[in-house]
Amino acid sequence: MHLAVILRLGATASLMALSGCASDERTLGMPVAVSNVPLKMTTDQLVGRWGLGAYHRDTDRARTIPQAKAQCSNAYVITKGPNGGVLMHVADSPDLFELQLRAGADGRTYLGPDGKPAGSEWDREIVSYDQNVITANWVDKDVIDRYGTMVFVRCK
Repeated sequence: MHLAVILRLGATASLMALSGCASDERTLGMPVAVSNVPLKMTTDQLVGRWGLGAYHRDTDRARTIPQAKAQCSNAYVITKGPNGGVLMHVADSPDLFELQLRAGADGRTYLGPDGKPAGSEWDREIVSYDQNVITANWVDKDVIDRYGTMVFVRCK
């Protein structure tokens, strides 16, 4: 597919999402499965100002980290939610949701809204965390295809 077509498709999807016209089959509000697997991080470690970047090829991660850091002048702010989670966006929505860190039965750490089991389609998997850089993949393949792997770099 030509780059111009890809860019037009991405711009169209973004505009639809921002205008509230995007339809989405995903729904919130199913029972949560509980796991005793330890989490890679805590919600308190997510709170703060973050530079945000994304990539589609693993070979681009090292290049994306400094680019995400450069976004600190327009930082993505993550605040504490009223129920112990953090307030963040989910894919394709301009609204903030309270997201919780959850351990999956597979031993992975997920970040997503309450009401669904860890690893559901609204979640991000926390792939890596080192105090200053978080790498997170969307669980939903369609969302990964659109937005790629997210990199959050803590702003000073």
